[in-house]
Amino acid sequence: MIVAVVVWFVLKQNVQRLEDRITELEKGVPIRKDVNPAPDSVPIPSPEMAPNYQPMYSNHKAVGPDDLSVEKMINWIKKDFMVKLGAFLLILALGWFVSYAIESNWIGPLGQISLGILVGIAFLGLGAWRIPKFIHQGGIFTVLGATIVLLTIFAAREVYDLFTPYSALALIFLTVTFIAFVSVRYKSEDLIYVGLIMASIAPLLTNNSSPSVISLFAYLLVVTAGALWVVWITGWTRIIFVSLVTVFMHSVYLMSAVTNAEKDVALIFTFVFVSIYFAANMVSLVRRHGEGIKHMTAHILTALGTVIFLLIWIESTLAAEWRSLIYVAWALIFAVGTYVIYAFTTNQKAFYLYGATSIGLIGIATAAELNGPVLTLAFLFEICLLVFVAAKLKASTRTLSLLSLLFVIPVLLSLESLSSYLWRDSIFHEHFIVVSLMTAVLAIVGLFIKEASQKIGAEFASQLASVLLVASSLYAISLVWLASHALITSSDLATMLSLVIYTIAGVALVVFGTTTDNKKLRLSGSLLVGAVIARLLLIEVWNMDLGGRIITFVIIGVLLISTAFINKLHKQDDLKTPL
Repeated sequence: MIVAVVVWFVLKQNVQRLEDRITELEKGVPIRKDVNPAPDSVPIPSPEMAPNYQPMYSNHKAVGPDDLSVEKMINWIKKDFMVKLGAFLLILALGWFVSYAIESNWIGPLGQISLGILVGIAFLGLGAWRIPKFIHQGGIFTVLGATIVLLTIFAAREVYDLFTPYSALALIFLTVTFIAFVSVRYKSEDLIYVGLIMASIAPLLTNNSSPSVISLFAYLLVVTAGALWVVWITGWTRIIFVSLVTVFMHSVYLMSAVTNAEKDVALIFTFVFVSIYFAANMVSLVRRHGEGIKHMTAHILTALGTVIFLLIWIESTLAAEWRSLIYVAWALIFAVGTYVIYAFTTNQKAFYLYGATSIGLIGIATAAELNGPVLTLAFLFEICLLVFVAAKLKASTRTLSLLSLLFVIPVLLSLESLSSYLWRDSIFHEHFIVVSLMTAVLAIVGLFIKEASQKIGAEFASQLASVLLVASSLYAISLVWLASHALITSSDLATMLSLVIYTIAGVALVVFGTTTDNKKLRLSGSLLVGAVIARLLLIEVWNMDLGGRIITFVIIGVLLISTAFINKLHKQDDLKTPL
């Protein structure tokens, strides 16, 4: 009967289209084509024809990605509120009627289920008849009919066991297919989401006590294929993400129910779904290359959801020795596939999106294999290599700056190296290598980005480069302090040596910044010298013994006074100071 309704609906539309074209010919209005003409060839009706020239389905509007809001939900509830309320009351009344009929022995089990399905199909037909002129009301009737059919099939399985799980699933799927057909035909995006929700809960309505992994994932494959077909026809990219969420939720539910033998099959299906959504997202990115950021939220969420889907199943099913290898393999698949698309289409958004995905998978693989200082060094070199490879590929300075934010990861991991107990009595260990390389790499990358940003005047990149250089300086200060206290047994002597080195470095920065008129260097040197003086007066004056205190204060005082005898600085002071 559902098939009959669909066939009747198609034939009716064809007849209606012919009648509209005959009417247009009689009135002298140009014939409208199904395919939209090019902008240059759009016929402009004359003023006398304007009142009769109205595009078909003029009240149809696809919901854009920016329409999701509380205000939209309120407006949806307000629109045709009486119809929605009546549909809800009608569902309640039908349920009570069936209950009353059962208690009164009016209808047997088969009659009850048949009546429910017939009523649902009747409302589906009413929705299909109403939706051409009133898309919102037609959608309400369509959803009402589909809901009645689904609840009837659920009751048939749960109460009377009239269908097998697979036949019940097939009937529900036919109903959902009809909803998809109507939503595509009349461009109702809200309706297709209702259909996806119904398709996602369909396996739960079949009362299948032992769901098969293969059958469930095969059903989800069919649903996914249908959803992607709708995306191809309509361009509603959010459907890709909603479909992914549907598959993901079922897979998580299945994860706790499958045996160890079935997990391998489920993992293979996971790889298939990840490949499908990767390909679908890439095709969508290419097809909508010229539409700006309109669809980017859906694309980003799909890419992120795909990685989470892959990550959860790999972590829960694969042995530890295989995980890193699989992560690297998928990282290569994403990277190579994205690069091929970029080479043929120059689609930078796809390149950056799945390039970031590949980087994340490589990072996960690294974390799966390594730990401790070795993991810190691995992340440090990977991020450094990433920045310079991006520069080689002529990425923008802003992109290089954003990539440098990834250094936060090795910085956080290196805190363990800065506080290790091995610094108490030795210097040559893995933590020394970590701190030394952090100092060098942050300085090199910071100078590289600084130079690149100065050429084009990029303020944001210049600020991030300054942050990297400051971080490198802090690591250098920490390295001097830790190394001196590790090499020298006397704490006072080690502290004195560290403060003297800091003072020399601070004075050198002040002098160099003054001679080159670099305010940032001069400020950095002044802050370093100020930190040394603050530590002397607030901490070391109480911690050191009298002899160490005298020697330290004398050396640092002499270093500070010596700046007066530097010719360049002295001449500038004389010029600036009045007699």
